[in-house]
Amino acid sequence: MKNKVVVLFSGGIDSTVCLAQAVKIYGNKNVIAVSFDYGQNNSKELIQSKEICDYYKVEHVVIDIKNIFEFSNSSLIKKSNRDIPHETYDVQYKKLKENENVSTNVPFRNGVMLSICASFALSKNAKVIYYGIHHEEGIAHELYPDCSSEFDYAMDMAIYTGTGKKVSIVSPLVEMSKKEIIELGTKLKIPFNLTWTCYEDNEYACGKCTACIDRIKAFKENDLVDPIKYEG
Repeated sequence: MKNKVVVLFSGGIDSTVCLAQAVKIYGNKNVIAVSFDYGQNNSKELIQSKEICDYYKVEHVVIDIKNIFEFSNSSLIKKSNRDIPHETYDVQYKKLKENENVSTNVPFRNGVMLSICASFALSKNAKVIYYGIHHEEGIAHELYPDCSSEFDYAMDMAIYTGTGKKVSIVSPLVEMSKKEIIELGTKLKIPFNLTWTCYEDNEYACGKCTACIDRIKAFKENDLVDPIKYEG
């Protein structure tokens, strides 16, 4: 019998590639996708997460952690009074004050979610957690410290130690660019049309936020047409 695997799942391209890889290796009956309701503005990602999990026929669990980020004023949080930036990270960085980060950074979000996934994995007798952090290019590498390879290594060691050497992290995309991830996703035949990347919560992706800008750029770099619809 194959071991169970937990996939930290947001419904975006990166986590969908991870889900597809986990299903390929472990089989869909042994994969549990875990999504989080953290009070995010783009709650549509939870809707798309369910659709993707239905597509792969994997168990899908949504965990409510809104209270953890209650005091965050990240623009990705629904209660925030800050607007989601419609510009690149380079432009945003130039506007930052000393010791300030971009508004789309949700403090230690990956650390919180991975910790919960570790406890969940133990309860489900799963030995592995897949998650889709990737290589942030340019200044974005500095803006998202919980998406770095250093963070990945530290969390893996902490979780492996803290679970009595029973659970490990697998981050297959950690050294890959968004362009390379879409190339891999194409080979894995993931349903790009079901994925949700946009930071906004409209019917269609805005095409203007940083997440959309990076997604559109990566598809163009692969000479592919993005199958999702954009506003306008």
